[in-house]
Amino acid sequence: MSQLEIDGLHMSFPGRRGIAPQHVLRGVDLQVGQGEFVSLIGHSGCGKSTLLNVVAGLLRPNSGRVLVGGQPVTAPGPDRAMVFQNYSLLPRLSLLANVREAARSANPQAPRERIDETVERYLSAVGLWEHRNKRPRQVSGGMQQRTAVARAFAVGPRILLLDEPFGALDALTRARLQEQLLELWANESTTETVLMVTHGIDEAILLADRIVVMGNPPQPSIVDIIPVELPRPRDRVTVIDDPAYRQVQQRLLDLLHADQQAVA
Repeated sequence: MSQLEIDGLHMSFPGRRGIAPQHVLRGVDLQVGQGEFVSLIGHSGCGKSTLLNVVAGLLRPNSGRVLVGGQPVTAPGPDRAMVFQNYSLLPRLSLLANVREAARSANPQAPRERIDETVERYLSAVGLWEHRNKRPRQVSGGMQQRTAVARAFAVGPRILLLDEPFGALDALTRARLQEQLLELWANESTTETVLMVTHGIDEAILLADRIVVMGNPPQPSIVDIIPVELPRPRDRVTVIDDPAYRQVQQRLLDLLHADQQAVA
């Protein structure tokens, strides 16, 4: 059963004076099932983040529709939570308060005890409970992003939307957060589906069940959808030796190179 349905989505932004409109999304059709992790990959400007923002309800498309659980998306809602690359934490609040405010806003009728239990569970899951009273400026970028991930899961969304959440982090921190993300999704949360924008080929293969390759105009937005037939859990050290990994990696390299040549 599809939890997320995107049908005939078109999105353009008006051009400046004397410049034609920019057609960012062009006929996007995509279905994402319950329990599926899907990555969006492509060169800058191909519409990955725009698509994520439409699913989040932050942008309205020119035509087409987005359905979550069969219901049309017309605005942001607690059934979808988003994690951005720039953390987006409230600087005057502690890490604990950042997570608590999000959880309380999404579940205003929930007892305080349940909210506090949820906040503790997710901050502990990302290893930040002992730092809960610190403000964002007092911790590292990696710790801020771990707080953002905990905040998103604490909302209890059906769908988690990730817009290059690890792009600004060093390799070791990124690897640690990737593992924590998968652990939270698989074992700690009620979140069923993940849609993630990434520029990293290896990250997409490691995390995703399917990879949606997006291209630049004038071709359709979705160039190909590649299944990643690797068993979970995936070990980042050994998975690269799997022939299936190498096959997907080469296919992605070929598609991204061809798209780059087409617009050069």
